[in-house]
Amino acid sequence: MRRLPILAAVSLLSISAAVAHARSSEDRAGVGNQIVVEEDQTVGDIACAFCDVVVHGRVTGDVAIAFGKLQVDGGKSISGDVAAFATPITLEEGSSIGGDLATIGGNYTEKGATVHGDRLISSSPLWILIPLAPILFFAGLIWLLISTIRNRTPMPPPYPGRYQRM
Repeated sequence: MRRLPILAAVSLLSISAAVAHARSSEDRAGVGNQIVVEEDQTVGDIACAFCDVVVHGRVTGDVAIAFGKLQVDGGKSISGDVAAFATPITLEEGSSIGGDLATIGGNYTEKGATVHGDRLISSSPLWILIPLAPILFFAGLIWLLISTIRNRTPMPPPYPGRYQRM
């Protein structure tokens, strides 16, 4: 009788692991390359940094891109959300995004596309500086320290007799 709950728990964990593995095999991730969803392909989530994403097929999950480029062909869809940082986004006519669209620091071009969720679009390139502000601050501090040390010259010796009492 004690084996039944243990067997049920092991079975449940095995099934959930198999489902998670099957789901993750459809996902795409990349750094510094190009991710292309072909015409007859359906993929899950896409995560990418410093790369381009071109959607000729269907994306059933979310898309997250930083410092890249997103292009969705006409009549194609992304079922989930799209989050982009410093990424130009081009949605052709008839394409759709099923969730929310959030882009900061990139151009957004929509040619008759549909976004079913909320939109947060800030194309100002100054937003890129916000996450980089701590790095820029410490780089400036290090530069100031190094330039102060380099420009510090020793005091010349005093002239003889200049500070003597008369």
